[in-house]
Amino acid sequence: MSARKLLSLLFVFGLVVAACSPASTTGTTESVDTTQPAPATTEGTDAPEPVTTTTEAAVSAQADVILGLQLEPPTLDLTSSPAAAIPQVLLYNVYEGLVKLETDGSISPLLAESWDVSDDGLEWTFSLRSGVVFHNGEAFTADDVVFSINNVLTKDPEHPFATTLSSVASVEAIDDSTVKVTLSQFSANFLFFMTQGQGVILKESEVANIENSPVGTGPFVFDSWTPGDSIVIKKSADYWGDDALVETITYRYINDPNALNNAMLAGDIDVLVGVSAPELLEEFEGDDRFKVLTGQTHGEVTMSLNGYVAPLDNVLVRQAITHAINSQDVVDLAYFGYGEMIGTGASPLAPYYVDLNDVYPFDQQKAMDLLAEAGYTDDRPLRMLLPPVSYARRGGQIVQAQLAEVGITVEIEEVEWGVWLEDVFANGAYDISIVAHVEPRDLGQYGNAEYYWAYDNPDVAALLAEADATPDDAARFALLGQVQSQITADAANVWLFLLPALSVTKAGITGYNPNQPGLGLDLTSLALNE
Repeated sequence: MSARKLLSLLFVFGLVVAACSPASTTGTTESVDTTQPAPATTEGTDAPEPVTTTTEAAVSAQADVILGLQLEPPTLDLTSSPAAAIPQVLLYNVYEGLVKLETDGSISPLLAESWDVSDDGLEWTFSLRSGVVFHNGEAFTADDVVFSINNVLTKDPEHPFATTLSSVASVEAIDDSTVKVTLSQFSANFLFFMTQGQGVILKESEVANIENSPVGTGPFVFDSWTPGDSIVIKKSADYWGDDALVETITYRYINDPNALNNAMLAGDIDVLVGVSAPELLEEFEGDDRFKVLTGQTHGEVTMSLNGYVAPLDNVLVRQAITHAINSQDVVDLAYFGYGEMIGTGASPLAPYYVDLNDVYPFDQQKAMDLLAEAGYTDDRPLRMLLPPVSYARRGGQIVQAQLAEVGITVEIEEVEWGVWLEDVFANGAYDISIVAHVEPRDLGQYGNAEYYWAYDNPDVAALLAEADATPDDAARFALLGQVQSQITADAANVWLFLLPALSVTKAGITGYNPNQPGLGLDLTSLALNE
């Protein structure tokens, strides 16, 4: 398997690939000189207040809730695939980690009751929760933590997010309820990445069946998977924490957005997760049977430009393409006006975000001048491979027309998710693609020269490494601002807009939060009372 295929990425909205940063990844952190007890400690982010959402209920009148989604996981093994549809189902529901990312951006204890950090930020000592059992009945101990972290670091073939924990030098079980993790250098992002899929705690005896039968410690037990149709999880009878409010959750996969909306209108599903055709929301607005929720994500809808192939290896050509794209038209026509301009490879939700929207104003004449300066000849159509989500396929058609107006011919190939992962993400066999990168702190992939968009700038990689090793927030954010300025100057990609999280629920649904600060969709508090 190629190294490129093994590097981290997540694709959510069910499909979006989110790029987990390597050791040089970016972001905010807690102060490292404090003890982190329960309850939650908040990070130094400007994570938004939750949007108007559903109120939590103490009980659920309906025992079974059905979620409708567009894109199905290709496997249930989150140690081998970067597809974000996997943690969307399993993270915080079936699997748990030592810590949890809350919807407000804070980090709270989960399987770790508390943790202490050395003054230099290199030693993290976790005190584990007692009385926890896996769904197979085996006890949770420090040995499971040691195995799980080492599995990320040493798995063959590689774990897709191994680079995010590359600062880990060793993991040691002090006793059954205490684990010490030693870092080789300070990492601003270590604890955050422990909240994500790479931080889940596995039982070594169950790993052989992980593709089809995941076993965790969470509030729900995996029940069944019917490929092409649905995944079912059921409430755990032996959960250590607060019980889930419903007995069964079914994830029903309907690839066609119109059919998905019709299923919601017909009452066949209770929550529509990730509306991919926003123009269809009009059918639900004003209908008191439903609630339309708009949440926030870190999803940069990115038009990737393969910088290792001609003519896209020429910065002038990439800059010309960026000037030729009217991103507001893409948002208005492809996503019905839902979306925010970003101008760089970071989300405005990140505290280090720099607004660079004015660097490349829509200017067709400037684009043609840059193409002429580059000596560009339209003798080979550029191949644009588009995955099966509406914003990508609609957006691709708009971009194709805009580039044609400045003399660039683009041929579109619409591919299924598996083909996209293999051809684009794993092998770089493309010129242009469009996908939303939704994981927070994914700016660090611009320091990863083997990542699928093929951007290699040693200065950027050095800045990212320095940022992750910098404890002071202000100093780190300044370094990350420099990174954003440089990747924008290099036109590493075209950042079209920030993807919102659009959901529809039945009026009786409570405990559902549409905000997506990470990749897990925690359904412990979900209830349906009609």
